[in-house]
Amino acid sequence: MDRIPIFRELLSASILLALITSLLYISGASYISSYLTEWGVEPSLIKTNTQEVLIQGATVWFIGGINVVIPALMIGLAVFFPFYLVREISKSPVARKISLKIYGIFSSKNNANLEPPAIFKFLAKCIAQFFLILISLLLFLLFFYQLLDLSSSLGVERALNEYKEFSTNKVKNENIFSRKKTFTIEGKDVKGYLIANSDSLIVLYLPSINKTSEQLKIVPLKSIGNIKSRITKKII
Repeated sequence: MDRIPIFRELLSASILLALITSLLYISGASYISSYLTEWGVEPSLIKTNTQEVLIQGATVWFIGGINVVIPALMIGLAVFFPFYLVREISKSPVARKISLKIYGIFSSKNNANLEPPAIFKFLAKCIAQFFLILISLLLFLLFFYQLLDLSSSLGVERALNEYKEFSTNKVKNENIFSRKKTFTIEGKDVKGYLIANSDSLIVLYLPSINKTSEQLKIVPLKSIGNIKSRITKKII
């Protein structure tokens, strides 16, 4: 007998986990797709592994939690607090006496308690459940739309910020080694920035140098002979 509730809990947890994982994957895929599209790269060319997509999705959710959930929580508390305050005040003896006096004025002992027919109760219950399902579906679709919009806007914002930094060679928050690297492509050295890569392709942004205009190159990974990067800061 005890196995049935445990099975239901495991089933509910599995469904919830599958739903969260799916939403994480969709938001991560939307972020990567918008990022590559803003760079002018066809997203279908760059095959991203599932782990990276889920990590990007989790990052989007974290940023979304800061920008959306926390303000929504504050608004929810602001709306909930007055109702909570009224409920607590209504528990006091003085409030109870006042409410009983007001109720006694408007109520009459001679009024009959009229009950609607059972069919009306049943129809009202069905209509209420129907509208509850519709509202729940609407809220889920609204959440899904906002999630995709947030993922897409963050991907576009990252691409624009990177282009601004790469095109001026002023990259912020450099690591130990510079993001600008020297790539040896078919025996020729070019300096640029790695935008994305897959198992077979690599996307490079080559800023303008002298009379050479800026370029975005998508080259086979096997054509890259060497990748070098200069050190930007020393760790003692």
